[in-house]
Amino acid sequence: MAIKKVLLPIDGSQRSKRTVRMVKRVCRPDECEIYIVKVIGAQLYINSMEEIKLRAEQAAPELEEVANMLDEFTVHTQVLLGSAPGVEIVEYAKEIDADVIFLTRSTRGPIRKMGSVATYLVKNATFLDVFVMREDPETLEE
Repeated sequence: MAIKKVLLPIDGSQRSKRTVRMVKRVCRPDECEIYIVKVIGAQLYINSMEEIKLRAEQAAPELEEVANMLDEFTVHTQVLLGSAPGVEIVEYAKEIDADVIFLTRSTRGPIRKMGSVATYLVKNATFLDVFVMREDPETLEE
């Protein structure tokens, strides 16, 4: 099965941007579209509309930077608003009928567990493949 639609969630970290190299290795530009998303917290009981709008505008350059790294692909960028990144990513994956989600896990704490968003995606995005990469940059050296 060819991968036709890839969902690539980013959080602005170098770790999330390194995932781009893996996408380039696995996907063919002539057969695949890339959907890059960033989730912005948008809890109206905490954030004002002005703050949400500002944070969404600040996300645009990050999305554009990653899109430029994939210039040989057809790329779509989207800011998602919501209180739970995992939920928003799963819903967007359904909306675009994605084939796979690529992300780099975030480990925190002494027991080095997988981060909450990656864990949520693995458990709840059961309608597609979720490719979770190690965060060690040496695993992506070319």
